[in-house]
Amino acid sequence: MNPLSRGLLRFWLGAKLGRTTPPAPGNAVPVTFPLDRVKIATVQWNAEPVGAVEDWSRRVTRFFEEAADTHCHLLAFPEYMPLSLLGVVMPERTSAHTLTDATIREVLGALAPPSFRFWYRWMSSLSRQYHLVTAAGSALTWDRGRLVNTGIIFDSQGQERVRQGKWHLTPEEIRWGVAQADSPPSAPLSPWGLTTLVCNDATYPESFRLIASQGARIAVVPIADADARYTAGKARRGCFSRVQDVPMVGVVSAATGRLFGLHLTGKAGIYLPAPLTDDGSGVLAESHLSVGEELISGVISLDRLAWYQERYRAEHPMPPTDFLTALYGAEGDH
Repeated sequence: MNPLSRGLLRFWLGAKLGRTTPPAPGNAVPVTFPLDRVKIATVQWNAEPVGAVEDWSRRVTRFFEEAADTHCHLLAFPEYMPLSLLGVVMPERTSAHTLTDATIREVLGALAPPSFRFWYRWMSSLSRQYHLVTAAGSALTWDRGRLVNTGIIFDSQGQERVRQGKWHLTPEEIRWGVAQADSPPSAPLSPWGLTTLVCNDATYPESFRLIASQGARIAVVPIADADARYTAGKARRGCFSRVQDVPMVGVVSAATGRLFGLHLTGKAGIYLPAPLTDDGSGVLAESHLSVGEELISGVISLDRLAWYQERYRAEHPMPPTDFLTALYGAEGDH
């Protein structure tokens, strides 16, 4: 794809997205959020390409409405939220199976700027309109000449408060020209200690220990798992297992469906250390199926979490700052 073609494709998508604008939010209203019992809603999203921008915006708005109507405080969306919008300029019969990795790399690089701006504007505006703290999922954006998969959290006034790039890439992302984030973890959003880790980053215990050492208590993990056959065992290796090792609240939001030839499966879920759930399972709430679209919710207690964290630290006294040294040995030891 030559520079002219890339420019035209970017202009075409930008023009189509520009015709659909989020509702203008009213005046900012101070919102008081609970310090203990927080109601969380998380989205399982059908990520297949849309034929019209209005389809995407209508579905996103519906999730905000449902979360607000059920008195939620936090709403979480999955990884790669804007990619469905590429169907506006790339019909599914083209984008699903016939593009090479090289062409996908060119397309993603060209269309990242307008799709990121559109996604950012809508998530910010709807956060303010519905007075919800929003973990907006993730999107591709150019950062210092590198294409990075980036998660963002907005506060209830629509202001960006957390921005976190993805550290651990999938093979598909590497083939498509996505670059590994090299930024340190963002400071968690007070008063909940809210932050985000993107998809694969939740597979590694070190990621959770690092954010815990910075005061994180709720970790939102947006995913888009390219695995046609969902298995609970594989899914449990991520966020669920991490919150057992590093006690905190784990919130998974999942993209499902067919996208760029990939078959995405996964479940939205809210996970806790097992002793903090009534049945001892560690699962507070989870979507029913591994494909399709659904909103699930649950109420977590940060006071109970603090009590359990204190007990856990007493039983496992190694502080997070000493973890890597203890695991891998002192510097220079091999």
